[in-house]
Amino acid sequence: MSENPAAGKPYEDGDKVHLFLAYFGLLSLIPFLMFKDQKEVPAKEFVYWHARQGLALFISVVVVAIPCAIISVIPIIGWIIGCLGWIVIMFGSLGGAIMGWIKAFGGEKWEIPLVSKVANMLG
Repeated sequence: MSENPAAGKPYEDGDKVHLFLAYFGLLSLIPFLMFKDQKEVPAKEFVYWHARQGLALFISVVVVAIPCAIISVIPIIGWIIGCLGWIVIMFGSLGGAIMGWIKAFGGEKWEIPLVSKVANMLG
């Protein structure tokens, strides 16, 4: 299999599913683990890069959600702060995933602000 030069995309047509899974929460582990050892192939490295970003987004959401869940136990003030926190988490993660999909299918690499630091730690 080779890259898709006709479309000018840095990924193969068969990798579209993997690019979609890259920003689909815990399912980002599938392309992350599949392409971890194929980083020397440019098309596979592109998919792996996005899988790393998506996995980092998922990890960041979980890490931020834990304090929101804890603070939500406090009556009234905790409920308000926790609810606002959940709204921010939901819109932030959904926005990051949508932008990730747009950039991935457009053939671009886009580092999600703050999340990219976590992605770099994933190797």
